[in-house]
Amino acid sequence: MRILLACAALALLTSCGYVEKQRVMRSFAEMEQVARATGPEDGSIDRPRRVGEAEFQAVFREGDRVYFQVGENGPSVDPHGYVWSPERVPTDDSDPSVASSFEHVQGHWYRWSDSY
Repeated sequence: MRILLACAALALLTSCGYVEKQRVMRSFAEMEQVARATGPEDGSIDRPRRVGEAEFQAVFREGDRVYFQVGENGPSVDPHGYVWSPERVPTDDSDPSVASSFEHVQGHWYRWSDSY
């Protein structure tokens, strides 16, 4: 019975993104190193990339922000992940057909999602 409860609790935590969030938060120092090294001319790295303990689908710079894409809800639909924004609090100032949201996590890090 205890094993069943432990498995159910682990499945619940994993499905809610708790484990992913913890891996990302433990990787912020390594992610910042990548963010600082990512120049505007680097474009998007549209391949899976491991940084610290976390896996990302893409890492890219837009202006003074660097995005670490964790996933999406279909091919090129509603991407989400984390953004490093050291200059200012990010706001939804992108294309009017995209609604971006940002939630502060710590320091210069924000959880990000786009909705088309």
